[in-house]
Amino acid sequence: MPEITVNYLAIIVCVVVAMPIGFLWFGPLLGKPWARHMGMEDMEQPGGAEMTKSMALFALGNFLIALVLAHSIEAWQPSTWNYGPDGSPAGYALNAAIWTWIGFFVPLQIGRVAWEKKKWGLVLINSSFDLVRLLVFGFILAYWQ
Repeated sequence: MPEITVNYLAIIVCVVVAMPIGFLWFGPLLGKPWARHMGMEDMEQPGGAEMTKSMALFALGNFLIALVLAHSIEAWQPSTWNYGPDGSPAGYALNAAIWTWIGFFVPLQIGRVAWEKKKWGLVLINSSFDLVRLLVFGFILAYWQ
């Protein structure tokens, strides 16, 4: 039976790091095209209470993503199963991030095109954010076990 342990401090760091990444991604970098694709370009900025709720939900989502990614990275390491030494943390980080993105995040974004009639530009913006976030999380978690 494997002994999976995760570093909760590394998971919290992932949650904290996601905040500026999300701010930059959906703000100065791609905020205008994202808002246009979402039909929100003429909307007012949310108030303090609404923004606090959104940020708390974003943090919760990032916590869950980092927690599951940490388990995934740990589960693929031979030492977890007492089968020998582990390989490169970079390899675990890249594999966990890319396969999680391809298998779970991209299909959800494609579903938005199929069922919500969203444009492919929105899929590109959202899924590329997901990939960057997963890569950052993967490297934090793989190197800080």
